[in-house]
Amino acid sequence: MHMIRRTTIELDDDLLARARRALGQATARATVEEALRQAVERVEDRDAVRRESQMRYFETLGEHVDLDVLASDKMWR
Repeated sequence: MHMIRRTTIELDDDLLARARRALGQATARATVEEALRQAVERVEDRDAVRRESQMRYFETLGEHVDLDVLASDKMWR
């Protein structure tokens, strides 16, 4: 479900104007929403890349360590 919430915030007028121009938005609301959307997408993309990298590492873990030794009692003595 998509909710819209009304809120009041103080914004730096110069920063908002710069953001409007940079994002090509006509209104303060559109500018803030687009900035939030881009911020979320950037973080989500970064997290997805990190997850993929970790999965590739785990898939090749046997190339980096001896899994038999790691799983044996010898490793922990």
